[in-house]
Amino acid sequence: MPGNDNDRPRTVRDAMDNAMGEVRNSRRSNRRNVLMILAIVGIVVVARQMGFLGDSYQGQPRDTVDVAVLDAGLAALPFVPVLDGNGQGVQVVEFFDYRCGHCRAMAPIVHDALSAGEPPFALVPIELPILGPESVLASQYAMAAALQNGYGPFHRALMFSTVPYTDEGLTDLGAALGLDPVRLAEDAHGDEVAAILNANRALAADIGVDGTPSFVIGDLLIVGGIDEASFIGLIAASEKP
Repeated sequence: MPGNDNDRPRTVRDAMDNAMGEVRNSRRSNRRNVLMILAIVGIVVVARQMGFLGDSYQGQPRDTVDVAVLDAGLAALPFVPVLDGNGQGVQVVEFFDYRCGHCRAMAPIVHDALSAGEPPFALVPIELPILGPESVLASQYAMAAALQNGYGPFHRALMFSTVPYTDEGLTDLGAALGLDPVRLAEDAHGDEVAAILNANRALAADIGVDGTPSFVIGDLLIVGGIDEASFIGLIAASEKP
């Protein structure tokens, strides 16, 4: 039906404006959907690492590791802690995060196995803080404790207690363990500790470690927590004749 020619431009403009509005609304909706999906993925990853969700690799060998690459990487690290029974037996390398629920669940299993000494093994704990700023801060202080030859007690205290991962809480822990708290706080935020943690991250990437806890026992990479019998069994199976 013919209309007023003067109204046609306005009608076209209105239609175009309406169409563009729908496009903009659709883009905003799509953007919100994408952001929501990314947020959900992030929550799932963190929840899994902290032990609230299961892990598809839980307790299962995920891959093999080139032991020569691992040994060369360990030799190049600025600091390599070793918690062991007289430095004998199989080398067990653990990549961990203090805020990781599975790591904390494994701590008594690893500690008891070390104390029993059968089968003998040397534990090499590698700090790999991947669960946010608090994780990083805890590892910074643990490495700072290492610079005062206090890594073992500080590491165990963080694993077996609920010390707040703040500068004040971690400094107080160091003081309680007989460390110099002023030096501890300075070293924790210093370049030497930063270099240690960066080297740890590089080693993890080199051998394909992307989650915690990750154990390298012999040439097997085991991702996730495992029970005590499986842990001891894997060590026993890796013993050299």
